[in-house]
Amino acid sequence: MENKSHAFVAGLFALLLGAAAIAALIWLRGTQDNLREYVVVTKFSIGGLNPEAQVRYRGIRVGKVMDIRLDPNDPSDILIRISIADNIPLTKGTIAKLASQGVTGIAHVLLLDSGRNNEPLVARDGKLPRIVMVPSLLDEMTESGPAVLHQAQEVMAAISEGTMTR
Repeated sequence: MENKSHAFVAGLFALLLGAAAIAALIWLRGTQDNLREYVVVTKFSIGGLNPEAQVRYRGIRVGKVMDIRLDPNDPSDILIRISIADNIPLTKGTIAKLASQGVTGIAHVLLLDSGRNNEPLVARDGKLPRIVMVPSLLDEMTESGPAVLHQAQEVMAAISEGTMTR
C-alpha cells in the first residue's frame, strides 16, 4: 500500500507542476490585443531597423515590426510590415519616420499624424494599408551634406582670393 501512495503523490505532484507551468505560460504571454497590419513604404536607408523592433505612435509604444523586404514590383522601395493595436487612430495623413532611441540608438518606426488628411486608413482590395516613410533628420542631413560642403568650399575659396563682395 505504501508504494501506491508514493506513486499517487508523485503523480499528483507532476499534474500540479504541469498545471502551474501552463498557468505561468498564459500569464507571461499576457493579453493579446486586437492588432492590425500596415505596410510602411520607403526609398531611404533603414539601417539598424530589425524585425521585432518597436513601432511608436507619437512616442507611445503601440506595436512592432513584423517583416522587412524589398518590394518585388519596385526594388527601389523597402516594405516594412508592422502590426499595431487596432485602437490607434491612423489616418491617411499618418506618416512614418525612422527614429532611434536614446543612447543605445536602437532604431524603431515612429508614426506621426501630419494633419493633412483625417480620413481613416483602411485596407482596400485585400491589400494592407500603406504608410509613407518620410526622411528623418539624419537622412536629410546626409543628403544635403555634400551640397553644403561644396558651397562652404566655394565661399572659403572666394574669401581666400579676396573676390567675395559684401
